[in-house]
Amino acid sequence: MLNERLRLLLLLQRLFSILLLVLCGEAAKLLTSPEATALLGFQSKADLRNHLGFSRNASIPFCDWQGVTCYQQKVVRLILEDLSLGGVFAPNTLSQLGQLRVLSLQNNSLTGPIPDLSALVNLKTLFLDHNFFTGSFPVSTLSFHRLRTLDLSYNNLTGNIPNSLAYLDRLYYLRLDRNWFNGTIPPFNQSSLKTFNISGNNLTGAIPVTPTLQRFDFSSFLWNPGLCGEIIHKECHPRPHFFGPTAAVVAPPPTVVLGQSAEEHGVELAQPQPISKQHKRTAIIIGFSTGVFVLIGSLLCFVLAVRKQTDKKQSAAAAESDDGAAAAQAAAVVQMEQETELEEKVKRVQGMQVAKSGNLIFCAGEAQLYSLDQLMRASAELLGRGTVGTTYKAVLDNRTVVTVKRLDAGKLAATTKEMFEQHMESVGGLRHPNLVPLRAYFQAKEERLLIYDFQSNGSLFSLIHGPHTESYRQSPKSRVSQYRLATI
Repeated sequence: MLNERLRLLLLLQRLFSILLLVLCGEAAKLLTSPEATALLGFQSKADLRNHLGFSRNASIPFCDWQGVTCYQQKVVRLILEDLSLGGVFAPNTLSQLGQLRVLSLQNNSLTGPIPDLSALVNLKTLFLDHNFFTGSFPVSTLSFHRLRTLDLSYNNLTGNIPNSLAYLDRLYYLRLDRNWFNGTIPPFNQSSLKTFNISGNNLTGAIPVTPTLQRFDFSSFLWNPGLCGEIIHKECHPRPHFFGPTAAVVAPPPTVVLGQSAEEHGVELAQPQPISKQHKRTAIIIGFSTGVFVLIGSLLCFVLAVRKQTDKKQSAAAAESDDGAAAAQAAAVVQMEQETELEEKVKRVQGMQVAKSGNLIFCAGEAQLYSLDQLMRASAELLGRGTVGTTYKAVLDNRTVVTVKRLDAGKLAATTKEMFEQHMESVGGLRHPNLVPLRAYFQAKEERLLIYDFQSNGSLFSLIHGPHTESYRQSPKSRVSQYRLATI
């Protein structure tokens, strides 16, 4: 009996050893898989402070790492948000996750260009917003035919927006706002597009009038000085033509080498017009112009004669009934004053209604020195970017200088319109020698602006920390950028 028990214990021990070896081998295989290698490669370049916690410890499978979601040992979702990642998005790392459907790296501090992601053929959602990515638009995303959500907002991307972006027929959500894109807007016309914003760039030209773009209001196109068109109610001014709508371009005379005919050079020599026909044309033009001038002069003389005769009749009638005219004039003056007073009341009521429907709302006791349209046309200079918004210096047409604070819609998403108005009325009533007064404010959907007096001595932050300290999240371009505010 004792021998049998010893044999059974030895057998169990051997089985446990074999099982342990198998498990260690499987864990090692998982750790050395291409999926784990891609994640560790991304962490080595992007996570300089080891916030992700990815580990080579075989006891923790990569599918259990932070932000990783797997299906059949393949990564299908990678969500790494608000982790203060301060490195770069290295190439040939996450692009190896061939089954990836959702990738979100928003609200970090990643720098450098966006790498080639064309290998992610199954990607449907890409959030890279609120970072410091530079370079041009990532053209590799144009090959994602299953892409529905693309957010590259709040970065430092430059260059043109590719026209091929308008051919992604499944695109549902597109945000490219708060970058440095230039050029024209592609003719987006996807019926699936429901969220769209390209404000805060340097785009120019006419906005394409498509059924899709007409669904979005002016807030989707704000702060692009060179945009115009029917959608934002701003006329596009054509370039001037000096000799009519189609100016003729004078071609230089063809050069013919001696000893060779004109036919050898492919040049057709035009037959010169007879001199008599040219003289006839000149005479006709001169005669027609003279007739037009004579007709205009005759009409002017007739109008002056009629006006003189009318003035004589009016002066005679005024001399005959001087007293009656004086009484009628006094009655007319009284009636005019009453009508003027009534019009002013109506304008005040209409002004209050317009102010509540989207125009500038001036604080209590403030004079309405400028309108929202004048503010949008003002010459603006970016002063800095803070945690709750961006600050501009705006110079209006009448040389009035104000400070405009554009609040970040994402930071105030939980604040309702009524709460914002109530808070602005409270702040607008505060007056103190050491407090910059709030003059006016504006809100429409996701856009909220605060207007203050411009302080020429700089900000309190620069006075405390010195003039060489850069503002929060301010790129080298933003410190020297000057442009004209868009017109609503």
